[in-house]
Amino acid sequence: MVNLLRPASVSSSRLGTVTGLWKEQSPYDRTALNTGIVHFGPGRFFRGHLAYIIHNYLVQKGSQEQKWGICGVSLKSQRTLKRLKPQTFLYTLTKHSSSAKKREEAEVIGSIKEIVNGREKCDYVLEKMTSSSVHLVTLTITQGGYHLDKSFNLDTANEDIAHDLQNPSTPITAIGFIVEALRRRRDRSMNPFTTLSCDNLPRNGEILRKAVLAYAEVIDPQLTEYIRDNATFPNTVVDRIVPQEQESDYNYPRRLLQVRARAPIVTEPFWQFVVEDNFTGERPKWEDVGVIMTKDITPFLYMKSRFLNAVHSFIACLAVRAGIEYMHEAIRQPEIHLFTRLLMDDIAAATPVPREMCEQYMEQVLLRLSNEDLPDPTERIASETARKVGKYIFPILEDAYSRKVNMKRIILPVAAWLLAVREGASESGQSYHAKDTESAITAIQEGAVISGILGLENCEQTEVVDNECHQALQDLQTHGLLTTLKNYSDGGFLNETASA
Repeated sequence: MVNLLRPASVSSSRLGTVTGLWKEQSPYDRTALNTGIVHFGPGRFFRGHLAYIIHNYLVQKGSQEQKWGICGVSLKSQRTLKRLKPQTFLYTLTKHSSSAKKREEAEVIGSIKEIVNGREKCDYVLEKMTSSSVHLVTLTITQGGYHLDKSFNLDTANEDIAHDLQNPSTPITAIGFIVEALRRRRDRSMNPFTTLSCDNLPRNGEILRKAVLAYAEVIDPQLTEYIRDNATFPNTVVDRIVPQEQESDYNYPRRLLQVRARAPIVTEPFWQFVVEDNFTGERPKWEDVGVIMTKDITPFLYMKSRFLNAVHSFIACLAVRAGIEYMHEAIRQPEIHLFTRLLMDDIAAATPVPREMCEQYMEQVLLRLSNEDLPDPTERIASETARKVGKYIFPILEDAYSRKVNMKRIILPVAAWLLAVREGASESGQSYHAKDTESAITAIQEGAVISGILGLENCEQTEVVDNECHQALQDLQTHGLLTTLKNYSDGGFLNETASA
């Protein structure tokens, strides 16, 4: 970590280079690193999350652990490769928070040995994956990179997957690379590597394993059997806010490190990485640097999806109706902050996770979302809200119904968003254009509430949800947002029986 007690500014003529700074202050010898990890998708989140964690591990372990260098593989955009190659794939990372004791910390990250174009250097990548030094293949390729259909099954009709099925030895997809590399390792009597999805998908390892097996089955049923019996795909939970690049990002390495940096990363101090401890061979002793290794990832999935993903959407829904531009501005509104804290209590009561596990996570979320130094536009978080209602929010309502937890506060933000979509405006009259599917927007404008948007069959449960939603809409229209938030905060709803 750099010493930040340096001059506040340095003239541009005196700025150094990232590679030069590494040579001066390198915490480990990159030339001695072996490639132990092949990673698909070396974008911003990966560099702010997994590559950062591996870097910290290498700093702590020093010469004891020289086998976990990373080879990044780009299959689509080559922007990261082109930008970082002149820096020998070093980059700067700044942790920035208005609430942290150390508001700004910057360092150079050295865990990535190389990044290659997988389509141009297909065999090079496959041989790297077949190397005896490689024990992990990791991925941050977003949901689209898995080529799944709406049911989260492999879409064999996808153009790229179809190409790989016809040309399995020269793949262009991550799934194709994984299967071909596992085939080569099997044929060479080598242990399979562990494949680790680091994408924000529920039970991402299970989804990846299912896709890999479906692909292998088309090529060679015996290979499918080998992968099923020998390879592992642990589930993970990943969390860190790594915003899109902004021009101001370049100021931090200049000011804090006195270097010109290409593709700098600016992120929050908080990070989380939870991994199922189910590996086929060697792995880093990640727990030594704060990674949570567990046999049961379920509680962590609940907490991430409900107290971060769902709460993020809840606040965005309220902010849209209030006409608030940034998330930190919304959570700092007294009425929204109090309401959100009580709402999180309701969510905890509806969630099958020990209360003590929820408490610390809840406080962290409120602190993180109020970080004004990483401004996050409400519009970005509010996009695709209809999908998020189905993915994150309705499961909470289902558990609230079965556990007899009152739904009023859980439903109110959704109702606020429905009003904004229906009226095309915030409460103060600012225009609002929802970024959602045309079918969802049409249904809302025609008067649909939660079950209608999600296409749910009518039953006692959906009737309760819709009735509460209609009541919330009426309250908002009658009293306005802030008064309704106060009323719902003072209502003493926690743990009351759900409405019949």
